[in-house]
Amino acid sequence: MTLPLNDALARCERHADVLRAALADLPQAFDAEVVTSANAMLVRTTDQFVLRFIKLQDTLGEHVLRPFAAEVLGEPVVDLPLIDVLNRLDRFGYLTPAAWLRWRALRNSPTHEYPEQPQIRAAVLSEALHAAARMLERLQRLRERTSRAPD
Repeated sequence: MTLPLNDALARCERHADVLRAALADLPQAFDAEVVTSANAMLVRTTDQFVLRFIKLQDTLGEHVLRPFAAEVLGEPVVDLPLIDVLNRLDRFGYLTPAAWLRWRALRNSPTHEYPEQPQIRAAVLSEALHAAARMLERLQRLRERTSRAPD
C-alpha cells in the first residue's frame, strides 16, 4: 500500500536525516584500510549508512516517485510501469532512469562483506557514498517542488 505523498516524504526525511549524520561521520571515500578497521564507531556508522541508504531508496521507489509524478506533476502514471514513471520524471528534470537503475543495482552491494577482497567493499561503499549524496539532492528537489504544488 502506498503512503500519502506527504507522509512518504516525511519518512524519507527521517531516513535522510540519519543518512546525513552518518555521512558526516564517515570518510569521504573508503579504502581497504577503512573497511577492515576494527573501530567499533566506524563499523556502526557504516552499518547505519548502509541501512538508511537502502531504506531511503526503498521509500522513494515504493511511496514517492509515482505519487509525485501523478499528484504534483499531473502525469497519468498510476497504472504505468516504473520505467515509464522514471521517463516522465526525467522529462521534467527530476530523476533519470539511468540514475535510478544504477542506485537499484547498487542497493544490495554494500551489504556484502567481501572479507578476502576489502578493495571491492571499499569501491562499493565509495560509490554508495556518491549515490547517497545524489539521492539526497533528488529528495530535496522533490520536496521543494511538492511544497510549491497547489493544494
